[in-house]
Amino acid sequence: MPYIKRIEINGFKTFGIKTTLTFDRGFTVITGPNGSGKTNIIDAILFCLGELSAKRLRAENFSNLIFNGGEKSGIRKSEAKVVIQFDNSDGRIPVETSTVTIAREIDQKGESIYRINGRRVPRNHLLEVLSVAGISPYGHNIVLQGTLTRMAEISTQERRKIIEDMLGIAQYDAEKAEAEAKLKEAEVAIKAALGQISEVQRRLEDLERERNNLMRYNILRREMARLESIKISNELKSLELEANRAAQEAADLEERNRHLAERRENLRLRRRELENELRRLGFDEAEAKRNRILEIQMGISNLRSRLNELTAGIEGGKADIERLMRLRENLQKQSESVRAEIEEAEGKIRQLSAILEQIGKEISDKQALYNSISGEINKVRAIFEERARRANEIEEQLNQLHREKISIESEYARINSRIGVYLQRIEDVKAKKEDLKASCEKLRESLLKLEEILNGQREQMKNLQATLERQRRRRALLEKEIKEAERIAESAKEVLIEFGAQKDLISKIKSEEIALRSLEELGALGVINGIHGRLKNLVKVKRGYERAIEAAASGWLDALVVEDLNVAFTCIETLKRMKLGRVKIIPLKGLSPNNSSAANTLKATSIEGLGDRVSSFIECESQYMPAVNFVLGDTLIALNDDAALRASKEGIRVVTLSGDLYEAGGGVESGFYRAQIDLSSFIPSDEALKNLERAVKTLKGYLDNRGSIIAEIEGEIFKVQDDIARLSESIGKLESEVERVKRSISQAEQNMEHAERTIAEISSWIERDRNQLASFNAKLREIEEAEKALSAELERLRNEISLLKIHDADSQREAIAQDIMALRRKYGSVESEILTLKSKVENVLRRSLESLAAQMEDVSSRILSIEKDITESIKERDEVLRRIGELEGVRDEISRELMGARERVEKYTSEIDALDAELAKLDREYESGMRLLNELRLKIQSINLQMSRHMERLKTLGYEHPIETRGDSAAILNIDLQLKIMRDEIERIGLVNQLAESQYEEQASRYKELSIRLNELEKEKMAILKFIDEIERKKREVFMEAFNKINERINGYFSRLTGGGSASLKLENPENPFAGGVDMIVQFPGKPPILVSGASSGERSVSAVAFLFALQEFSPASFYLFDEIDAHLDAFHVERLGELLAEEVSKSQLQFIVITLKPEMISKADRIYGVYGQNGISHVISTTFRGIA
Repeated sequence: MPYIKRIEINGFKTFGIKTTLTFDRGFTVITGPNGSGKTNIIDAILFCLGELSAKRLRAENFSNLIFNGGEKSGIRKSEAKVVIQFDNSDGRIPVETSTVTIAREIDQKGESIYRINGRRVPRNHLLEVLSVAGISPYGHNIVLQGTLTRMAEISTQERRKIIEDMLGIAQYDAEKAEAEAKLKEAEVAIKAALGQISEVQRRLEDLERERNNLMRYNILRREMARLESIKISNELKSLELEANRAAQEAADLEERNRHLAERRENLRLRRRELENELRRLGFDEAEAKRNRILEIQMGISNLRSRLNELTAGIEGGKADIERLMRLRENLQKQSESVRAEIEEAEGKIRQLSAILEQIGKEISDKQALYNSISGEINKVRAIFEERARRANEIEEQLNQLHREKISIESEYARINSRIGVYLQRIEDVKAKKEDLKASCEKLRESLLKLEEILNGQREQMKNLQATLERQRRRRALLEKEIKEAERIAESAKEVLIEFGAQKDLISKIKSEEIALRSLEELGALGVINGIHGRLKNLVKVKRGYERAIEAAASGWLDALVVEDLNVAFTCIETLKRMKLGRVKIIPLKGLSPNNSSAANTLKATSIEGLGDRVSSFIECESQYMPAVNFVLGDTLIALNDDAALRASKEGIRVVTLSGDLYEAGGGVESGFYRAQIDLSSFIPSDEALKNLERAVKTLKGYLDNRGSIIAEIEGEIFKVQDDIARLSESIGKLESEVERVKRSISQAEQNMEHAERTIAEISSWIERDRNQLASFNAKLREIEEAEKALSAELERLRNEISLLKIHDADSQREAIAQDIMALRRKYGSVESEILTLKSKVENVLRRSLESLAAQMEDVSSRILSIEKDITESIKERDEVLRRIGELEGVRDEISRELMGARERVEKYTSEIDALDAELAKLDREYESGMRLLNELRLKIQSINLQMSRHMERLKTLGYEHPIETRGDSAAILNIDLQLKIMRDEIERIGLVNQLAESQYEEQASRYKELSIRLNELEKEKMAILKFIDEIERKKREVFMEAFNKINERINGYFSRLTGGGSASLKLENPENPFAGGVDMIVQFPGKPPILVSGASSGERSVSAVAFLFALQEFSPASFYLFDEIDAHLDAFHVERLGELLAEEVSKSQLQFIVITLKPEMISKADRIYGVYGQNGISHVISTTFRGIA
């Protein structure tokens, strides 16, 4: 961690000349008489680290920090400068140099300049760079003069607050306050949402009612449409039946008329034949008379048709006359009403005219008086009228010029001020841009360094976590071992006796086993190096070959395998000296190769029933294969006894799976197989017994010390956890700092771009405003020249004009004028009302009356015309009746003439008459049929028209085709009744909101959204509450964890300071630590425990030092500055404190810079600086020897 290497002070407080102090890791003391300037060195360090409080630097203001000399010094300083050089070999300070130099200069104005490695930087940047390494003027590693005294007198609440400040509990409180603010916002939002939901719910209920009304209305309308469609369909069905009947009747009539027409045509043909026959017989004259009769008859028929038309016209005319007469009566009534309204309006006009005449008379009287007064005034004013008019014109011109001038000057000042603001803004923006550019570069550099530091700390975090896990496993393993050791220790005593008995027994049975066991123990103890162990313990036999290999080895499996012949000879000499017995030894190095193994393998290929070599069924490490080959390399496996016997005769050593051994040449070793007993397990050696006894004693000692061992491991675990916590906090800060720096870089780049755009935009504004100012200057010059000329002329006119003589008359005239104006307004109002009434009478009522008269005249003329037409029709009817009578007389006369000739042509004429009669009858029937047919066709057309209208109505009701109905009268009556009920229901519903359904859906959707939002707000509220609880939990955990660690450490420091005393912290409110304070219980050697508040001042000082050191260890720093923390301690405790500092330095390679006057403290220092004053200037001397005091 960084530490102070060098301090340079020049012009700061009492250091009038440049003073340099060099430091190293370790314990450095600064001493000297009171007032010599010792503490000024600490002040200088704080000043250089960025302290902004002059009071904390023990000065009234910053200008007082500059050396002001004395009468004898002869030195004056205009500025103060302090330079501190930090060792940055570990790179904790984010500057790419192994040594970092910071400096601060201050002038008489109190303005400071900060530098890092000679480069000027802002104070915030300096603080940010130093904070990365945990360096700050407000750190707990700097204990100023008087701090210990204040700490000795602090209350329990203040003691808890100190711990909270050290832990950064305020951050939790800030987060909690922020969460509570968000909680309030959430509650306000919930209330607002509830209010909105209530309002929307009320609106939704109204819309639901309107929607229900709309739905009922639509249902009723649809049902009415359906019922009406049923009714129309029923009518259509009736009309269709009626149309079918009419069509059928028309078809029958057409058929009948066709038959009548055919018969009539046949009769006419017969008559023409008879006429031709009469004509052939010479009756042409008679025929002519008959034709004349026919012509007369036709004429009579025509006249009778005309008579019918005239009669119908006369009847229709009379009906029209009656209708027109009723219309004329209505028009007459309307005309009388209009005349009455005209008379009423004319009466009101006459009243208003009288009022108007009276007002006119008043106006005339007032006008006469006004004219009289005006005449008098005009006589007085005649002389001055022209001058006054000119003066008014000049004043108006001056006012106009003045207003224009003020406007221009105001605009000029505004623009000029705006230009100044623009110029200043450009300068500010340019400066800001440069600052942003420099800051951006610095931020980029800081970002790279921060990322490097962050990566390093993350790697360190991984290492610490791995260390923590190892320590935890070690603690668990130790606890397990301790438990196992307790069990072993209990049973070890019993085992000792058993081992002794076994040893006595086995020593009498087999000396070879004892010898092997002795050699193995010597090898295990390291007395004889190179002993590998017994061969059987170094190899592994495949399953099923144990008997064969044991028989083939012939006891060599218990042979001792050693490294070489030297080790073998050492073992032999040892056995001889100890007289323990004989053993088999196989040296791994120096063994001759077994040549018979290859020869035996070649011979075995010719013998059936032989297997592989015995050594191939053994597994071992490669280094032990020579020993295996030495013992078993010349022996093969025989699958049966015959093969083994043949191989033995061939000179091959073989062994069967059952353990029968056939030596080369014919020897056999066989019999009942018995597994060998491993007697080594029953032979406890003397050394083993001694070791076991020592192990029992060791276990007892280990068990006695197990608590301290576990405590030591737990201390290491706590320390690692503490390091992890601090490192996590540091990593968190670094990560947030990296993010902040990235955001700052991005923001700086955006701000630079914005600054460039702003400069360009403001420059264009300035150019535009300057052009406008030039035009304003020219205009102002013109206005000033015009003002001068007009002001001179106005002054001259004012000297000539005096209006005091006509003031009273003018006032009187003005009052009369006001009265005249009021009367004229009244006159105009009345006149306007009269004109309105006249306009209404002339333009509306009279025109209406004229229109009514014209209509009445038109009706009357139409009545006269119709009456005339009726009269003419009557005359014509009489004329037609007369002509009919005449024609009937002629017809009768011609008929009488023909009666004489009838006898001759009786035969033909009678037949012709019969034909004529029949023709007439047929004509009547035919005409009657055609009339009926035409009536039916008209009826069919009318029915079709009605059906078409009904179909159109059905389509408007939403039906393309008629509905099938029963068609009975009861059903129709029921439909009419239902329609009436539904119409009444619709009337009761009244007006409906046609948009109710869409509005209801919209409001329902809004209600749903608000409900969802309310649920989200409730969830957000619960999340905030949970977050607050989590903050409280973390806050308590962090505090309690730190409290417990501080409690542990304060006891250690207090014990070291007092030589065996004890101290502990106690919470006033353990349930809620933040609701109470932190008390301190101390017990000095030979005294009972008491609260620190009940101790003496010296004892409280010792307790405060222990508390202070416990805090420092909890928040370690690379260097510590202590200013007279031993001021209130006695010699004993000062010496103990000095020893404590010296121990901490040697243990942790820290740097302590302590200001003291106590020789007991000075004697413990590695380096000593002495400060003395001379002529008002502080001087410094140094030494590196201990034991000065």
